[in-house]
Amino acid sequence: MLPMASYSSSALFILFLLPTFSMAASTYYDICPVDCGCPDQNEVTMHLYLHQFVAGANHPNRNEEFVIASSYPNGFGTTLVDDWYLTATTNPNDNIVARAQGMHVQAGQSNANMWYTSHNIVFQDDRFKGSTLQVMGIIAASSGEWSVIGGTGEFSMAHGSIKFTTDPSSTSEDAVRELNIRAIYTADNPQAARGTTSVANATRLP
Repeated sequence: MLPMASYSSSALFILFLLPTFSMAASTYYDICPVDCGCPDQNEVTMHLYLHQFVAGANHPNRNEEFVIASSYPNGFGTTLVDDWYLTATTNPNDNIVARAQGMHVQAGQSNANMWYTSHNIVFQDDRFKGSTLQVMGIIAASSGEWSVIGGTGEFSMAHGSIKFTTDPSSTSEDAVRELNIRAIYTADNPQAARGTTSVANATRLP
């Protein structure tokens, strides 16, 4: 049995941590310092959902448009411009956290489903408003991974990856992808990055 003093100290420590755990459970992102000897390096992880409302005249809610139609086999060279958006849940009517603005191009001559993508993820919630992540990669299956090759604002000099998978909530109108984002960046405002800031129900960890 632990001495009474040790038990009381342990109990107080656990009670001290409970608010932190409770707040962290409601957030879509987490930021932690990187212990690499580099000044002001942080790692951000995010869990978001991308909504791609498909193009076409019969899709009034579309957030992409054809800009180049192709007559080549497998639609090689077909190009669409995108203004996809990201939310914290699968609900397309949820608050928009960011927009994925860029394009996707059918880049496979022998595969009709080999889409090269290049996007700026532009954040518009209060916490990261105006900051961006530059993302590129391929959509060729229901799951995959994209590269984070840069960033601006809060995410200056970002690098990392985004793992995505098609979510079961997808419909014929809304192709929903679950995104797990992980990136290391140089904090634009080191003091703010070490603090705790609320965005709706989201609280960043120190």
